[in-house]
Amino acid sequence: MLPLIGDLKEHAIFLDLDGTIAEIAEHPDHVCVRPTTLRLLEALNDMSNGALAVISGRELSAIDRLLHPLKLPAAGVHGLERRDAAGVLHESQTLETQPISFLFEKALGDESGVVIERKPGAVAVHYRLRPDLERRCCEIVKEVVGQRGDVRLIHGKMVFEILQKGSDKGSVINAFLEEPPFRGRIPIFAGDDVTDEAGFAAVNSQGGISIKVGGQDTDARFRAKDVRELESWLRALIADTHGEQHH
Repeated sequence: MLPLIGDLKEHAIFLDLDGTIAEIAEHPDHVCVRPTTLRLLEALNDMSNGALAVISGRELSAIDRLLHPLKLPAAGVHGLERRDAAGVLHESQTLETQPISFLFEKALGDESGVVIERKPGAVAVHYRLRPDLERRCCEIVKEVVGQRGDVRLIHGKMVFEILQKGSDKGSVINAFLEEPPFRGRIPIFAGDDVTDEAGFAAVNSQGGISIKVGGQDTDARFRAKDVRELESWLRALIADTHGEQHH
């Protein structure tokens, strides 16, 4: 059961993108955010007085492309890039990922269906189209990570992500919560993957509402069955806030 909340203006809303407000696709380039969802995000942004941010593993430019024409506060690459509510960019000094992606391309480039995605400070190896290669991808990725002390490995849904150490979704949510219009509000964070657990922990420690989308084990306090159920709940928040304003 998802919780009922009062006025949206008392809350700060943080949403993951893939698998949370957009359905996961076979290839990361095929994901799209439906127009009805974009209108919902716009309404949530208005009703929370701008305290809505998207927290994603994608880079900021990809987030903006998917949410066009909206340009919301956002964190990309699990927090290595962040644009605050004033539009100011905060970027970590990112490591050179070309040598890492080159190793993967050399080892896996001949395998059709394996997608190697390069981002600032991270490389993702997607094997959704080739689940039979999971073990081989895992071995190669672990070997590369084992040779370096400056990266960490995240095993998400049909993806291995090699990410520069130093940021996660929890620390980036905390950074937003120190700034207006997020400061002083009760945080809500919804996500669907292992990379979102750090965000759930941060929100739980602030007495907020953490929501896991989907069925895996989680430290989130609440659960939505799928993208549609989360969207219905977000729509209900708008309706409830509307109702309170008209009393």
